Amino acid sequence: AFVSHSWHDDAAAKWGAMQQWRDEFVAEHQREPKVWLDKCCIDQNNIECDLRCLPVFLSGCKRLVVFLGPTYLSRLWCIMELFTFVHMCRGVDQIEFRLVLREGYEDVDYDAIKNPSGDST
Repeated sequence: AFVSHSWHDDAAAKWGAMQQWRDEFVAEHQREPKVWLDKCCIDQNNIECDLRCLPVFLSGCKRLVVFLGPTYLSRLWCIMELFTFVHMCRGVDQIEFRLVLREGYEDVDYDAIKNPSGDST
């Protein structure tokens, strides 16, 4: 699975969502998930070169797991990952969305996800 997330979302909330996803995956498949995670799979000393390979990285993954927090939809790179995955003829049924909500701020974060522009309309 290709893990898509915003580095600007709360790390603890994201870790909790990832652990919950992992636990459910293990319960269903009786094995650990195989994931593509940018921090581990992209050469941090040569990011620009590896980022050009996004279609290759995505094509090697059967699923896209989106950890959707308050900043996800405002990050162009996150949207590019979604667009590229779908454009490569992967169905939207191969995308799994997981909410990233801070403890004690669930309503605030959920409202920010539902309305990323911040408009009150």
